[in-house]
Amino acid sequence: MTHGPGRTRGLHLVVGQAARLTSALALALLAIPRAAAAQGSAPFFESDSVLAVTIRTDVRALLGDRDTTRAPWREAQLTLAGAGPGGADLTVPLRLRTRGFYRLTHCAFPPVRLRFAEREVRGTPFDGLGRPKLVSPCHDGRVDEQYLLHEYALYRVYQLVTPYAFRARLLRVTWEDAAGRARPVTRFAFVTEDPERLARRLGGALDAEAGVRLGRLARTETLALSVFQYLIANTDWSVPGLHNIVLVRTDTLYAVPYDFDWSGVINARYAVPSKLLHILTVRERQYRGLCQPADKLEPVLARFEALRDSIAAVYRAVPGLEPREVAQALRYYDDFYREAADRARFERRVVAPDCMW
Repeated sequence: MTHGPGRTRGLHLVVGQAARLTSALALALLAIPRAAAAQGSAPFFESDSVLAVTIRTDVRALLGDRDTTRAPWREAQLTLAGAGPGGADLTVPLRLRTRGFYRLTHCAFPPVRLRFAEREVRGTPFDGLGRPKLVSPCHDGRVDEQYLLHEYALYRVYQLVTPYAFRARLLRVTWEDAAGRARPVTRFAFVTEDPERLARRLGGALDAEAGVRLGRLARTETLALSVFQYLIANTDWSVPGLHNIVLVRTDTLYAVPYDFDWSGVINARYAVPSKLLHILTVRERQYRGLCQPADKLEPVLARFEALRDSIAAVYRAVPGLEPREVAQALRYYDDFYREAADRARFERRVVAPDCMW
């Protein structure tokens, strides 16, 4: 674990960067289609400001919970400074439980799921969150923190592409060990929307049907999903296998992706492509999405082109994401835009060889 900066200057920088991110998102939303009538939207995700919170729990016990079949919900307290009546600190109870597969096995700090009791958080900034995920760096150090901030940026970018996306919010979390056996540590993390709350916000319900073919999904948004995964060079997903995908049924069926840390644009040291694919490293792109002719691809590719500057603005506004990481990501996306400029060639050389119906 790493100790986070506590200087006032750093906090002012975070606030300013978050404000620029909000502006970029507001402008970009003009370019995307409207979602189904939103219901049950958590106010927590309406702001992009970075929340500094303290989570107090038995940290050592939590770090030892590596078997998801038997991992208990552990008691914890979450404190948000100055958010209570009269500017007092606001403290709410919650429960934590380790989750995941690869990260749970390989990470020094496992990912967790939060569980808020609605009656305990009603009227607070955490109202309506339910059981969201908390994503933390896998290991200590600068590199893993950059991975995390980059993945957070990808959640924000996908929100520009489509409203059928998980919302995310960045936190600065100080972990306090309730047993007093470890020193407090501070690190970036982000919260993602509870899938059930996502479905409710979109006016639908979760669908757990496995084996769904891409052709059964809403075509335009499935193309947007397919192109996005190609843009970021992410092959670690499957709609039929419900791998890093949830299905939301409204008037039709939508696939919503999550977990982007194995994407080529991040290029995490642990990320390797499946041996079933035609690529040797995650930096190589392979389209694994919906088959469609060039004329059907045109409006989706045009959507990505219209968002090019807004995507760059999202990256530049993520607090803590280093300028060189931003520059490398944007250069990587430049290759995609050059490919996409020739629509017929893109369909013939990129989409057709490996697409699915």
